[in-house]
Amino acid sequence: MIQMESYSNSVATTPKPPDTFQPMLSESIHRFLTEYRSGATDFSNFISIFSRLLQNSPDPPLEFLWFYSAVTFHSTKFNSPNSISVSKDLFQLLVSCSTSCNAFKRISVLAPVIYELFRLATDQKELKKGVESLLEGIVSYISICCGAEAAGNDDLSSSFVELLRVWMVDRAGKDEGERRNDLKAFFPIVSEEVRKVISGGCGIGYLSGVVMCQSFLLRLCLKFEAGIPKWQLEKDVHDCAVQTITGFRNFYFLDILFRMLLEPVLPVTILLGHGNEVLLREILYDAVMMMDYTFLSSPGGIPLPGKQLKNLALTWSFVADNAIRSVRENGNQMKAVSYINAFSGSCLPSQLIKWVTSQAGMGDKASSLNVSTPVALIKWLLVIEGQGVTIFECDISKVYARAVVCKSRVEYEIPVVKTNGKNMGDNLFHLVHEGKDDKKPDGDMKMIDSIDTFPLAALGLMKSTTDVVRKRKEESNGEDEKPVKFVKYHFHENLVKEKLLSLVNDDGLSSGSEVDNPATDEDMKDMEP
Repeated sequence: MIQMESYSNSVATTPKPPDTFQPMLSESIHRFLTEYRSGATDFSNFISIFSRLLQNSPDPPLEFLWFYSAVTFHSTKFNSPNSISVSKDLFQLLVSCSTSCNAFKRISVLAPVIYELFRLATDQKELKKGVESLLEGIVSYISICCGAEAAGNDDLSSSFVELLRVWMVDRAGKDEGERRNDLKAFFPIVSEEVRKVISGGCGIGYLSGVVMCQSFLLRLCLKFEAGIPKWQLEKDVHDCAVQTITGFRNFYFLDILFRMLLEPVLPVTILLGHGNEVLLREILYDAVMMMDYTFLSSPGGIPLPGKQLKNLALTWSFVADNAIRSVRENGNQMKAVSYINAFSGSCLPSQLIKWVTSQAGMGDKASSLNVSTPVALIKWLLVIEGQGVTIFECDISKVYARAVVCKSRVEYEIPVVKTNGKNMGDNLFHLVHEGKDDKKPDGDMKMIDSIDTFPLAALGLMKSTTDVVRKRKEESNGEDEKPVKFVKYHFHENLVKEKLLSLVNDDGLSSGSEVDNPATDEDMKDMEP
C-alpha cells in the first residue's frame, strides 16, 4: 500500500488518561488465558466482576467491553453447537453493552463478530447463507451508527493486542508450530499497512474504519457463487458495493478502501482466489469512480476538516488514474471516457483544488482552473508543490505522483500506421509526418513530439493500434511494410498549461518574464525522471 501519510494522524485522537483499572485488566487477561488452556470452562468470576464495572461506567473503555464479551462468548459456545446462533448472540451482546458509547466505539466493538464470521465463511462453507444473513444485519447496524454524531476518538490502550489473544485462544495449536501473527489472524481482510497502523497505535475512529472495510469486503466476497452468470454477478456485487459505501459515509472507511485499491492485490484471495479478486477490483473501481461524494462536503454530510478532505481527494485521484488505466488496458475505451467524465464532474477534485488555491493565496482562482483528468490534476499539484505549497504529505506520496505522470507520458506515445499515404484516424488526430514513401528495414519508426491535444474519442485507437503494429513487426520476414511513426501526445496539456500559466502569473508565484518564456515548461521538465 502507498503510505501517503500516517493514518493515526489523519484525525486528532485523544490520549487515554492513566486508568487505575488497566493493571486489573492485564492481570485478568493473563489469568483467563492460563485457565482456558488448562481446560477450565466456567468463567463466571470474570463475568461477574466486569459486568459490574461496565454497569458503573457510562462510557466504558473498548478494552473492557471486549474482555467481558470475549469471556461470555467462550462460556456460551461450550453449551451451543450452533455456530451462527453463537455469533448472533455475540453481536447482540456487543450492541447492548455499547449503547451508551459514541458511534466510533459502537462500530469498533464489532470487530470480533467480523472475525468470527470470517472464520465460519472459510472453515464451514456450508454455513455461508447464515453468515451472509447475519452480516447484512451488521452492515445495516453500522450504517445506522454512521448517521449519528461520532464525537470522541480515544487512542487504544496497550492491552489491545493482548485482548486479541483472548478472542483467539481457541485457535492455539492450529498454526502448525509457526508463530502466529495475531493482528493478521484477527484482521484478515485488510492490507499489511493497515495492520501496521493498528500495531503502531491508532484511535477508535480508525479502528471503526477497519471494521467497516472488513465487513464491506466480506459481504461482497460472499456474493460470489458458482453458476451465476457473470453479468448478473457483476450487477449484484456492484449494487451492493454502492449501497454499502453510501450507507457508511465514513472518512476512515473511504480512506482505507481507496488506499487498498492502490495495492497490487486486494486482501481477499483467500476467499475468492486470484481470478475473482481481479473481477472484484474492477467492480470496486467502477463503484468508487461513479459515486456521488457530495455528502463529504455538504452541510448535512460528514464535517471533515479541509486537510482531511484534501488527503482523501488526493488518494481518490490516484485511484481514478488506476481505474482509467485498467479499463484502457482491457480495451474498454467507452468506460475510460465515462470514468474521465465522472472524474471531471466529481466534487472531490474541485475540493482539492479549492484547498490548494487557498493555501497558495490564489483567492478565487479555483473556479477558473479546469483539469479534466487525474494526470492533469496531479501534474498541476506537482507544479504548485514546487512553488512551496505542501500538498503531498511525504516523499513516497510525491514519488507516486511523479510515477503517475511518467506512466502517462509513456502511454501517450501512440503509434500511427499509414495506409496508402493516409494516416489512420485522420478524422481524430492532427498528425505531424514526413514523406510517405521512406521505407527502412525497421519499419520507419520515428518519434515526433507534439503537445497537441486529442479528443476523447481517439482513445479507442491507443491500444488497438499498438497491438497491430507489434503483430506486424513480429510477423515480418524482411518484406516491405508500411511506415510507422510514433506521435507523442500530452493529454489535455494545452488546457492545463493555459490555466496554470494564468494562475501562476496572477498570483505572484512566477514573474511576468517567466510566463513570457514559460516557467511551467521547466517545471514540467523537473517532474521527469
